[in-house]
Amino acid sequence: MNRSGSVDQVMGARRLAAEAVAVAAAACAWTAAMLRIWSMPLRLPWDTRSDATLISAMVKNTVDTGWYADQPRLGAPFGQNLADFPHGGETFQLAAMKVLAAVTGDWGLTMNLYFLLGAGVLAAVTHLVLRHLRFGPVVAAVAALLFTALPYRFGHGQMHLWRSSYFTVPLAALLLVWLACWRERFLLAPDDRSVRLWHRGALRWRRVGAAAALAVVIAGTETMATAFTMTLVAVGAVVGALRHRDPQRLVVSGAVVAVMAATFAVLSLPTLLHYVENGRNEVAARRFTTESEWYGLKLTRLVLPEPGHRSGALSDLGERSQEHTLLVSEPGQALGILGTIGFAGVLYAAVTRRRGGEPSPDSAPWHRDALRDAGVVNTLVALAFGTIGGFSILLALAGFGQVRVWNRILLFVAFFAMVELATRTEQLVRTVGSRRQRRLQPALPRAAAAGVAALVLAFGLWDGIPPPRESFAAIEARHASDRSFVAAIEATLPRGAAVFQIPVLDFPEVPAPGLMEDYDPLRAYLADGGSLRWSYGAVKGRPEADWQARLRDQVGPVGALPSLLGLGFQGLWVDTYGYRAGPTDPGLDPAELDAIRQAVGVEPLVSPDGRFLFFDLRPYRESLPLTDDELRAEAERMLDVEAPVRD
Repeated sequence: MNRSGSVDQVMGARRLAAEAVAVAAAACAWTAAMLRIWSMPLRLPWDTRSDATLISAMVKNTVDTGWYADQPRLGAPFGQNLADFPHGGETFQLAAMKVLAAVTGDWGLTMNLYFLLGAGVLAAVTHLVLRHLRFGPVVAAVAALLFTALPYRFGHGQMHLWRSSYFTVPLAALLLVWLACWRERFLLAPDDRSVRLWHRGALRWRRVGAAAALAVVIAGTETMATAFTMTLVAVGAVVGALRHRDPQRLVVSGAVVAVMAATFAVLSLPTLLHYVENGRNEVAARRFTTESEWYGLKLTRLVLPEPGHRSGALSDLGERSQEHTLLVSEPGQALGILGTIGFAGVLYAAVTRRRGGEPSPDSAPWHRDALRDAGVVNTLVALAFGTIGGFSILLALAGFGQVRVWNRILLFVAFFAMVELATRTEQLVRTVGSRRQRRLQPALPRAAAAGVAALVLAFGLWDGIPPPRESFAAIEARHASDRSFVAAIEATLPRGAAVFQIPVLDFPEVPAPGLMEDYDPLRAYLADGGSLRWSYGAVKGRPEADWQARLRDQVGPVGALPSLLGLGFQGLWVDTYGYRAGPTDPGLDPAELDAIRQAVGVEPLVSPDGRFLFFDLRPYRESLPLTDDELRAEAERMLDVEAPVRD
């Protein structure tokens, strides 16, 4: 390559980098404005929904121990091990979180920064993918920002932090487009139909390496995107092989699926080794076949407004469409008005474009006909598998029931809808430009074009939902109450003391009694200073956790008090919300609280907000004429569990 060519490449790379930084900065600024970061308690997560509490605990585990999977201060007296609740498919995200946590040293700040910076990463990656597909800088930037601003992102928020950072979707879409045009992408002589993959010197190895790298990144970043990508690749390969009479396509796509599967298996090795040593856990994170329907994709939700839309009328329309439904699914499934226009364009292309025959010689990944074909095929396959009652049920019956939340495949639909919208926009601009030239009128001024782009972007950003959150004052008050209460407990008990928490909730993923939400017992851990151990958090389906269910269902907390002493517990945490009637659960019997108070014989500490109680069990221990060995024996007899010996 000559010197001028090298200089042009460097200048082009610098320009793309500058564009990506500008788009990322715009996405971060927009996210910060939506969160009102200037009044936000930065060291507290803005999302207080139940799963956000779980994510908070995982991030705090990382801050405290260096990794999310083990926390000896949870699941007392045995400790927490999350190998049965695996996140191998999120390894790269968890590693990035570890780096960020090492910098901040604070779990709440880490979560907020991760969500904020994630918007920039998502927008930048999407912009670069669209630029690779030969879209202009303005069109690519607007489409990338609109894709970042989908209701999906705030709808999932920090509650599903690993899902709301969906930058793997544009990468996966790019990989799908490459595979659709595999000959041009990977062969040195794409027009020579006699060339075979296994011929010496046939492949462009740098491009093959790039595709393999994309497959590894996707498989190690987000589990759902990995499953969706593998499905789309496999089905798309079969469709393409039949359509173009090209069996080599099956080999190429099969190699990509193999790389993704191998990457996922390697990153899941800790869980696999845990299963080898301890057997499979048939209870934790168990999925049923019908859950693919419960979390299936609804076509009406794609095209109708999202409940919580900035427009009250549009929000009401979205809510009425879901009123009294038995399949609620998840938030953030709307494509928005512009996304719906692009989606309609893809469907229109699906029924009007001629199919069959050989691919054209110019079917490069960025060729608009080839790109539209890839969008049509992958959109239709995504709908066929993702929709309620779709082919995802067949995958569940085949043993892949862990992949249940198929509505999230909407992100692939949304990406190709944005591509279609960008393509039509380009065509419109060219049409307007050619007409002006025929009339001997000057080209549309850049300022006018920029103004139109800004208006489209502003409309797309408005056509969404703000972050669903409590007021910052309520968030701060709740955390202040928790911190004050836990600090009082820490001042009461010796360092390393264990506290048993009732009501007993299995971990993870269970309906909570009364007014409680799932993962609420983790609030004690999130508020502590590191000196106490808490009973909640051991994974159900193992002896280290199942003794708690036996205590709850067969013995009761009052009858189990001597056993709790035998297991080393010195305090009792009570969440009174579990004893109050909630919207879907009548709550536990409040008489149990009076029975506990009488049995323990001490007045409890009460949290500032009145929700939590703490009973010091040490006076009760002194009142019992039993030795430590006798209490341990009582625990083994009553709860069928062996207490670990502590130094």
